[in-house]
Amino acid sequence: MLQAESIQRILPGVFRWEIFSAEHKVALCSHAIVVSGRLICFDPVPLADAPFDELSRQGGPSAIVLTNENHERDCALWRDSWRVPIWADATASLTIAGVQRFERHQSQWQDWQLHRLVGGAGGEIALQQPSDSLVVCGDAIVNLPTRGLELLPDKYCRDPASLRNSLRKLVSQPFDRLMLAHGTSVLENASDRVAALLG
Repeated sequence: MLQAESIQRILPGVFRWEIFSAEHKVALCSHAIVVSGRLICFDPVPLADAPFDELSRQGGPSAIVLTNENHERDCALWRDSWRVPIWADATASLTIAGVQRFERHQSQWQDWQLHRLVGGAGGEIALQQPSDSLVVCGDAIVNLPTRGLELLPDKYCRDPASLRNSLRKLVSQPFDRLMLAHGTSVLENASDRVAALLG
């Protein structure tokens, strides 16, 4: 089984790892973030035992979050190992059972602000941590080495115009740091850079 062999600490309490998917021809990136002593994992891909154990010691594992319905990835095994719930949007169509759901009108979850990115993939969300000026995003924005920061191409969107409107609402609350499910994280002026893509 293909798995990441290491984790990268990109900010205090923020960890990242990735694998390259030959099927999708893109890196699949995962993040784990410690907030108030709670460790939350976003869109986990397989991780080797030693870095998994290292990550598990960074805080009290409390939840796994899927940023859209295409990111089940390795979440069932992580749930079994950590014995924590998986969370996803109410509109996400998933193959695994027993997932906790963000309600349709919910805008807050624990210490995070919840944003629905309507028009992207099914159940597409972003979670914003105002105290750290940080957002975790699924597929709505990508930052691939060969292409740079860009919006999800229209051919992969359910409704490109709706997604752009959703992203305008997201960047109306400025943030510096953006963690992405595909590509390099943005660590400075992230909301301004996304706003520039929206025109």
